Amino acid sequence: MTLKTFASATALLLSLSPLTIASAQSSSIETFVFETVDSYELLSGVYQLNVTGIIQGEAAPRTIAIPSATNTSTPYDARVRSCERLALIAMSKPGQYFFEVRRGPSSVYSQPLQGCKLTRR
Repeated sequence: MTLKTFASATALLLSLSPLTIASAQSSSIETFVFETVDSYELLSGVYQLNVTGIIQGEAAPRTIAIPSATNTSTPYDARVRSCERLALIAMSKPGQYFFEVRRGPSSVYSQPLQGCKLTRR
């Protein structure tokens, strides 16, 4: 291997490494797109959100559990309440909206609910 080939290979690897790190970080967030929402439940005793419905591409209803941080802050509580409103809209008009929930990694101090989105079909 010549020095020029080695330098080219090294430059290529160094240029790709930020992409690898970024993709590894973004892959820890799961996205679920519900075609219908059957129920939305906030369990305060165990700090968990449960969304039940039919996920896009599946035939049977499934429940997605999203643990909530035990030390919730006001912005996180507002995010939970906003998602609750969007889920209620999706429930009231089945088949008219896609309800998307993004779930991140959970730990005691994290905020696993990354966000929600309501899209008209």
